[in-house]
Amino acid sequence: MNLTLPAQTLRAVATDLRHLNYTPTSWQGLLFTHSEAIRLQLEPLLVEMVQEGAHPRLMALLLDRLADAQDALQRERNAWSFVWSGPDPLHAKTADTFATVAQLISEARCSLLIATYNIGLSSEFRDLFASIADRLAHGQLNRVDLFFHPKQIEDRLGADAMATISTWFNREVWPWPAKPHAYVDQRMISGSAERCYQHAKIVIADAETPEAKALVTSANFSETAQRHNFEAGWLVREPWRADMINQHFQQLVEAGLFVELHGRSPERNSNPQKNSHDG
Repeated sequence: MNLTLPAQTLRAVATDLRHLNYTPTSWQGLLFTHSEAIRLQLEPLLVEMVQEGAHPRLMALLLDRLADAQDALQRERNAWSFVWSGPDPLHAKTADTFATVAQLISEARCSLLIATYNIGLSSEFRDLFASIADRLAHGQLNRVDLFFHPKQIEDRLGADAMATISTWFNREVWPWPAKPHAYVDQRMISGSAERCYQHAKIVIADAETPEAKALVTSANFSETAQRHNFEAGWLVREPWRADMINQHFQQLVEAGLFVELHGRSPERNSNPQKNSHDG
């Protein structure tokens, strides 16, 4: 039997059942205060349990456990939101990618992790970067990690790819003094013959805190992707899931699959994978 009743209703009927010291021959009296839709779902279940010899207290326990399952299902539903980009997004029903990203960044209190393939240099995205740099400079964010592919200069890296990418990043992408930990695919630096890209698109706010959230999307961190392309993603508000994604990127760095660009000033927390808000 598929019960679709809310947990609150199931718990209310369970409370009424616990007040009984006998097994009724009819459930109309117990359920008369509830709607017909509730009665149609619950009465067949209660009748079946009586036929199996169940006491009202056992029925109450079952309804409480069903209510627990409904609560868990609702928490899971509330933890996920569909996020969409496009020239004509359905804002009334679906969250917009750019608005979601901007909100994640503005609400972050400890840390940010941004992963993208193409890194946007339009005015809107430079304003986002500037706001992050300002918050880093004023201690409002402890750490920012940025994983990207230098698409704009990928065909002219020269003999020293690390120096070329670092110079371009520090001049054209992030000219502000407060820098993120910026990473690129190690294979680009080593001169691999493979065509290799950092292609994941992710934003994580406040990893390893009770407020951790993550957006996993097909949209790059660019105006074209978040304003014009049709792109789709999921925003998850369950901290353990956001932490799982964050830890995966930590492991990639620890394994040497991503390398950090030159150009950051020394800081007290020299471990690139230890979040400074820990503890």
